[in-house]
Formats: sequence, C-alpha cells, structure tokens
Amino acid sequence: MLQKIVVGVSLFLIAGLLVILGFLGRIITEPVETAQVREDTNVSAAATSTQIPSVVTIPEDFLLLDEMREILQEEFFDKSAAENRSLETGVLAEIIALTGTDSFDLERISKVINFIIELTPEVTSEEVQNAAIQGLIRSLDDRNTSYLTPEDMKYSADNSDGNYEGIGATVDSDGEYVIIIAPFDGSPALAAGIQAGDKILKVDGVDALGWTVQEGVDLIRGPAGTTVVLTVQHLDDSIEDIAIVRGEIPLLTVSRAPSGIVFKDRYGDLVVDLAYIRIARINPNTPQEVRDAVYAAEENNVKGIIFDVRSNPGGLLNETVEITDMFIDKGMIYSASYRDGTNVVKEASNEVITNLPIVILQDSYSASGAELFAAALKENDRAIVIGETSYGKGSVNNAFPLSNGGALYTTIARWFTPDGNLIEKEGITPDVVVRLTLEDFESGIERYKVLWAGIDLLREQIASE
Repeated sequence: MLQKIVVGVSLFLIAGLLVILGFLGRIITEPVETAQVREDTNVSAAATSTQIPSVVTIPEDFLLLDEMREILQEEFFDKSAAENRSLETGVLAEIIALTGTDSFDLERISKVINFIIELTPEVTSEEVQNAAIQGLIRSLDDRNTSYLTPEDMKYSADNSDGNYEGIGATVDSDGEYVIIIAPFDGSPALAAGIQAGDKILKVDGVDALGWTVQEGVDLIRGPAGTTVVLTVQHLDDSIEDIAIVRGEIPLLTVSRAPSGIVFKDRYGDLVVDLAYIRIARINPNTPQEVRDAVYAAEENNVKGIIFDVRSNPGGLLNETVEITDMFIDKGMIYSASYRDGTNVVKEASNEVITNLPIVILQDSYSASGAELFAAALKENDRAIVIGETSYGKGSVNNAFPLSNGGALYTTIARWFTPDGNLIEKEGITPDVVVRLTLEDFESGIERYKVLWAGIDLLREQIASE
C-alpha cells in the first residue's frame, strides 16, 4: 500500500517523492539517479525515477505512523483532513524541512534522502521518525491533536491525582510558537511574572520556533526545585528572560477571593453583599470545591455571585457538566457533533444549588470547559457574561493508545452551545464587552477594571428584580 511506503519514508525513491508531493502534469523523460536504500530494503535494481519499489521492508519503528494513520482515518472529526494524500504530504513535508531549504530540485531531493538514510550525525533516525510524526499531525491543521510519548503517558499516570511538578501553566500554539494560555493561581509561573498570552521564544536559550505544544511541555516541565529560563514576548511586544523555579503544583482549583487584590468596588469599599468565586481550572475535585464555595456564600446571605473564569484553560468534560448543572434547572448544557453525523445532547437536571443571580467574568484566554460553562449559563438566561470573547477551544478529544506505550490525542467531535453556536475558533461572545487598554495599565486599574464592571452589573441586576 502506498501509505505503507510512506511510513518507511527513508526508503523512498525520488519517484515516490514526486508522486506524493503532487508534481502534477510534469512528465519525466530522462532517468535520474536512484536514491540509495538500506540493506534491509528489497527493491528492483532496475528501479528508476518513474518507478516505485514493489516490495519494501519497513523499519519497525515507522510502523507507529501507520497505527496513527488508522486511528485518524477512523476517529478524526474531519474526514477530508485525514485522507491518505494529506497525511502523506504532511509526513514528507516535515522530513524535507529537516534539510533547511524549501527547494524541490530533483537532484537535491535525492541527496537529502540519501543523507537521511545514511544517518549522518546531523540527522538521526529518531529525528527522522519524530519529524514524520509531527508532519502527519500538522497536516491535519488541528491544534488539539498531538502525539504523547511513552514518557508523557507515564508522567500523566504518575500525576493522575491532579498534582504535578512543573511551572504551573496551560499552553497552546499560535502556529509558530507555544503560548501561555494561563498561569495557575499560586503557581511558580505566576510568581515569576509569566502572563496569559506570553509567547515562548526560547527555553533555556533554545529557539522554540515551530515547536508543537507537546515539545514545549516536554522541555518546560521538570522536577520541583530545578530552574527553567523562558524567553517570552509579552502582549505589549516586550521581550523578557524569566527564570522559574519549578515546584509541585497545588490541587485546589477554586478560590473565594481575587488573587493578589482586595475584593472591593470602584469606590474603595469592601464588597460584602456579593460572593466572589474563581474557578482556575476544572479537575476531579472542582465540583465539590464549587459546591462548598456556593454553600458558604448562601450562609453569608449574599445577594449574588461573581464567577471568575478568566484564563481558565478548562479541564474535564464530565466535571464541567456537573458544575454547570448546579445552576441550570432545565435546558441544554451543550451538544456535540461527531464525524459520523451523530449528535449528542446533554440536558440539565432540575436540581440547582442556588437561585442567586450570577455574573461570569471571562477573557480571551478562557477556554474549553470554561467556555462551555459560560455559554450554557448565558444562553439559558442564568447568567450575564462580561469581559472579552473567549479563546475558542470547543473540541472533544480522546487519547488512543499506541503499541509503543504512547498515545495519539486527537479530536473526535466538536462542541456547540445550547443555541447551536460553534465554540471551536469562535469563542463565546460576552453580553457586555470590557477590554483592558494601555491606559488601564498606566493607571494601575488593570486588575480591577473587569471585576468592578462585574460588581456594578450584578448590583444593577439585583436592584431591578
């Protein structure tokens, strides 16, 4: 099969490259030098640039690519993106990129293939394999699909209780660099000065251009007590080297006071008539933490609740649904559309834990479960959302085990809001837009502006009822 030949890409002849890379309409009339092959490859000595070897012995390591292809073609949400030609092109494009040139000169390509096969010091077999895997993944143009190495899977298992060692931040990619979605409350990243939206240019002096999210995570995380230096570009375009001492990231995800500031209104008065509940991320303990915070608010006889999900990267779906269901007595929480056309609808139960009015604060780095929560309460007329349009991460993802102990984490469905709006790449538009400006930072109110707006809005709502 053609895709089998692609898996053993280091065994390709130049003709295979031309066919797969789509040199359409080009007729080759002169034979060219055939790429050398490994001794374990059985090809006809008469093979030329217009022939593909009929029998190829594929190195065992490269069979992993075929496993991943099969999963993607069975499970990935966008069928067209996982077609053979698209995946093959992605694999080859990534490997050719190792040569550092965009030229597709036939003679040069032949030399590149020989260069890879000969396993020169500059390019190892591991690098070729990793490039092929990343090329396959990047061909999907899906920021939520990634390869988890056996080490990644072991790390996840070791930290399944929610605690882990690292800097304490959620990251994503803008297509060129890994970016910070949110530093966790109380994390080493936040204490060192890492901010939501920071672009990671270097890690310990190594250029991070073109890294996948997983590549970034692998180098940034590490044992508690060790130091990593991130060169970041802030949203104001300033560049800074930030040294972060890694630590054990705490389990708690809910807090009842704003981080680093006092819960006061724009007049400087302490707020006692409203409750503030920040949900920093969503893990197995979050639903109970939210319940406890809401029950405490009820006991304090407050008149409304401000939920703060700014820079919340989301988390577990079932726990997100459980939290959302606490505040909606009827109506849809979300729907999900799968590749086979199946639609799954999650309805709210009729058991709510409070009827207090709610305002939700979000920003452009509120993602995934935070978006589902905000959209469900907004579109069921249960809460008013203020701030900025959220990040737009609305996919259902599963990790599919691979034979080497790793896994392929890929998108299998898309989420939709109760009103049928797509979340992925669109985000949740707030009812009231509140954006931070340069003047806000210059005047020192940047950490209060959205909170003050939420307090004013909630008080107005309570007064009108």
